[in-house]
Amino acid sequence: MFESRESGETLTADAVIVGGGPVGLTMALALGSGRLRRPLKTLVIEARDPWSFVKEGHDARGSALSRSTQAMFQALGVFTRLSADVEDMRSIRVTDGADALTARPALLRFATPEHAGSAAGMVENRLLAKALLEEIEGAPHITLVSNTTLKTQAVEPGSVHLDLSDGRKIQTPLLVGSDGRGSQVRQYAGLAMTSKAYGQTALTFTLSHSLPHHGEAQEHFSPDGVFALLPLTGNRCSVVWATSAAEATRLMGLDQGQFQIALQDHIGDGLGEVSVLGSKQAYPLIMQLAETSVAERVALIGDAAHVIHPLAGLGLNLGFKDAAALAECVHDAMARGEDVGATSVLARYQRWRHFDTVSTIAMIEGLSALFGSDAPPLRALRRLGLQSVDGMVAAKSLFMAEAAGVTGDMPKLMRGILPA
Repeated sequence: MFESRESGETLTADAVIVGGGPVGLTMALALGSGRLRRPLKTLVIEARDPWSFVKEGHDARGSALSRSTQAMFQALGVFTRLSADVEDMRSIRVTDGADALTARPALLRFATPEHAGSAAGMVENRLLAKALLEEIEGAPHITLVSNTTLKTQAVEPGSVHLDLSDGRKIQTPLLVGSDGRGSQVRQYAGLAMTSKAYGQTALTFTLSHSLPHHGEAQEHFSPDGVFALLPLTGNRCSVVWATSAAEATRLMGLDQGQFQIALQDHIGDGLGEVSVLGSKQAYPLIMQLAETSVAERVALIGDAAHVIHPLAGLGLNLGFKDAAALAECVHDAMARGEDVGATSVLARYQRWRHFDTVSTIAMIEGLSALFGSDAPPLRALRRLGLQSVDGMVAAKSLFMAEAAGVTGDMPKLMRGILPA
């Protein structure tokens, strides 16, 4: 990896990615890694210094990496840098109600058979960013341009022309938007977005605790929102605490001691004594879906294309699957001598990913409606349904396969196979 800094110069690349978060960096490796048979000359534009993401306290979140995502990272050389920091998610416990977490009986439990390996593994976002950046540093076909933003974006015959805020110009046959929920690439391309606000805010932070978690993830549902404890290495968990906007504002306004008391009261004593490590972050919960993920010579991936509720922990893996599918479409086109940014190439990507994305959002919306109401009839139906599913081995196996990301039409990378 190298970075060009000459203002006013014109850069060219086979593909340009706007956004240097985990999904954008994965997209860069999927297109331009030196491990590939035919790497593309790939350029990543990031508004900040991507190495700042690695700093302690920058991002308090952790992410669940599905088994298929881990297979892709293994193929791209990332997982060997990351494996020591990944905590296997060996079981999941689901509860429902308003009591302290330890006072709630488990209505549903999932456990991965010993021989099958875990469905997912948890890792801190900053360590994931570090592993991706380290791999990109050794990739000569990938250029990282940081501390600059997109100023203009225009489609010309055979290419997209970009002007950056630092004066540089870029030409490429394929532009990939991986620049988040407020994507400039999406806006410049004129792609419409459907959105819905849940009226909730999620607090995220890392928790240390005196008792071991044994690799168990916990999902606790209540009318206020989901409270998730996701196991990290050591006696630590990544926490997602979704609640009303007003309650989130109150909680964020507490000092460290007051917040810790409120947190201990909420969790109970199941993990022993708990304390918050580092900072807390808060963000509003929304659903967003681009009506189409492609335009002329433009493709969207990750949060630029879709933002979903965090209650199932699937959002980031959807983005990684976008990157794997788009990379496969591009590499196939290149192998056939086709234009990698052609409408036919991007249409294949759109068809491939649209059903999976829409069906996942529909599932999340259904779960959100089911768990977001405390009306007695719905609460009784919810508990009866969870207890029924708890006794159905086949249904639970299907759920774990979905969590592992090993269902449906899988891109080669997510099966651990590099594009030909």
